[in-house]
Amino acid sequence: MTAFIESNEWLHFVEQEYLASFIKNGGSSVKFCVAPDEPASRSIRDGLSRAGGTLGYIVASISASETRIQMMDELFFRTAEQLSWTELTRNVLRGLAVQAGYKWPALITQEDNVPLSELIAAENGLEPQLLLLDLKRQIGHRVFKDRKLSKDFRVAMTHLCMAELSGGPDGALTTRVLTDWLTGRNKAIGPLKDYQIFRRINRSSARYFFESMLHWVRLASCSGILLLMDVSRMIGSRNLEDRGIYYTKAALLDSYEVLREFIDGADRVSGFLMVVLPGAAFLEDHSRGLSAYEALKFRVFDEIRDKRLVNPMGSLVRIASGLGGNA
Repeated sequence: MTAFIESNEWLHFVEQEYLASFIKNGGSSVKFCVAPDEPASRSIRDGLSRAGGTLGYIVASISASETRIQMMDELFFRTAEQLSWTELTRNVLRGLAVQAGYKWPALITQEDNVPLSELIAAENGLEPQLLLLDLKRQIGHRVFKDRKLSKDFRVAMTHLCMAELSGGPDGALTTRVLTDWLTGRNKAIGPLKDYQIFRRINRSSARYFFESMLHWVRLASCSGILLLMDVSRMIGSRNLEDRGIYYTKAALLDSYEVLREFIDGADRVSGFLMVVLPGAAFLEDHSRGLSAYEALKFRVFDEIRDKRLVNPMGSLVRIASGLGGNA
């Protein structure tokens, strides 16, 4: 006899105990939520998305049918493309300006043709060049020297901040080149050399960029990132009529290893909740499910559990079917 939990009950618990408190206060966690079918999984994704948006999180979604989960660089790119890098940069600059004693303009839009530094200077009755010099100094101390950001990432963020302050065609070009690099739209390193960036974001370096991105989001005064990962496709068998990604046994095990690394690296990041939605086969298929990779199984499987009650704080929860109750 296995205990199940109603989806609404679990969603309420995650919202109150994790999103509204633990994660928002700097915690990090990875949860595996096994739903009985696709409608139940979709309902959970929708519920988490609403809760995360309400509580100030950036909600990102990744599907194993479109993104190769075993490739950490693809996970970073797919998450990064769902962020508004301009908005994050402005939020960081606002924090730096306020901490330095400046008033922030009440209304700034993306369409403003006036450089941001001039808008801030006008709000504070200062010469634009003097204010720009001071804010560049703040960026140097608070961004470029922030060791919680990997080297190339903090170099890129420094240039993004400078470009946002200066505006104009040069600023727009810098923003486009760097965001194309961060989101994987352009993986060539040539355009980055002018910004003193000489290394590609690849499978071995992407985890450091992912951790840096999480730190940057927190610097931008966001609650954090809620990442919803639908990995049910990984466990399924090959379907010749389906053109989506198929996971060989080797790719499947590599994907499980990536998930294991997220669990083990949770103490290095803050403001991050990853909810993995694997589908019922994750527990039922002994060849391609959780049992196929013990390094992950030992971290999430609840070998000792109550037959009637579910621990909603457990790494692995089983959602009841639409009929409700325990099974």
